[in-house]
Amino acid sequence: MPVATPTRPESVHVRIGGRWIAGEALSRRTAATGAPEILISHHGHLVWVDQDQVRTP
Repeated sequence: MPVATPTRPESVHVRIGGRWIAGEALSRRTAATGAPEILISHHGHLVWVDQDQVRTP
């Protein structure tokens, strides 16, 4: 299992379903496939998202 590295919470936009939504980046890790991922919080929901789907506002 990949190890997550905590970061300071950072405001970001996340592309989900073709739309950009506001969220907060909480942690980063490298997936088993080698792709970088970011842990995103949005209204209490947590999800790991591919780094390519995240941008800073």
